[in-house]
Amino acid sequence: MKTSIIYNSYSGNTRGIAEQIRKSCGGDLIEVKSRDYLSRFVAFTIQCFLAPKERDDGTGPESIDVSGSDLVVIGTPVWGGKPTPAVKKAVAGLHGCEGKPVVIFATCGEKPGETLAILAEALSVKGMTVAGQFSFNKNEVRDRNAVNALVAKIQETGSRP
Repeated sequence: MKTSIIYNSYSGNTRGIAEQIRKSCGGDLIEVKSRDYLSRFVAFTIQCFLAPKERDDGTGPESIDVSGSDLVVIGTPVWGGKPTPAVKKAVAGLHGCEGKPVVIFATCGEKPGETLAILAEALSVKGMTVAGQFSFNKNEVRDRNAVNALVAKIQETGSRP
């Protein structure tokens, strides 16, 4: 099973979970970043204003071809109850994803808001099947059992014919 793990991370929480997935399940890590990368302080201070706006922040890579993958995993921090602009643009730039299963996760301070629903809808429009949705608040992000449930879902989804 070949897995593509696409993520964006500002504080390192989303990156940490993506790396745990790769360690447990294998796969390729694909980090998406904004080219006008904000400092962590500025990102957290104004995130509630940036996330709801449809903003083209010049995210790279511009397109991601997952045609060679059997499973896609996408992780995002939550900004103002929504996925980061970098992840939204990465999802819009996915190619070769029709008919593939995807597992999504979000890291947040308290609650994920609309993040998972927004991602699930955008991925369904791309022809993908959302096989699992997970959110991790500031306490759960370090909880092995919570992260292990995500890893188990990825392993289960990847083992299906």
